[in-house]
Amino acid sequence: MTEHEHLWTTDSSHPTSEGMVVYQRCHCGEHRVALTPPVLQAHTTAPERHGR
Repeated sequence: MTEHEHLWTTDSSHPTSEGMVVYQRCHCGEHRVALTPPVLQAHTTAPERHGR
């Protein structure tokens, strides 16, 4: 089998409490499962506007 750069296609993805689980495959038949950590969301408030 010759080495090649995998061209991953996502078969499915599912959100979990640990992050997003992504199931992918390459045209060569190779499969992989990846877990992406959840993105932290920051809540900010607009700065107060002071009248002059």
